[in-house]
Amino acid sequence: MPGSPYLDERPPGLLTWPLLMPLLLAVFLVELIIGIYVWMEYPDWRFLVYALLGIDLIILIAFYVLTTRAKGVMNEGEVE
Repeated sequence: MPGSPYLDERPPGLLTWPLLMPLLLAVFLVELIIGIYVWMEYPDWRFLVYALLGIDLIILIAFYVLTTRAKGVMNEGEVE
């Protein structure tokens, strides 16, 4: 809508939430500890540990890349 005050600033989204990265990191570490336990006690379930930790690691890396890219890098043709 032209003249709308909401168009002046980019609305904060999930990637700008400052507690999200520490929260994701804490969840990853808890799952890592549980994964080590499952790895030692139930060797037949190792594929689940691989899948869970792999998915979590991909999410952490993607979140880190998206947040660092969104902080200060401007696209071509944008004006401050």
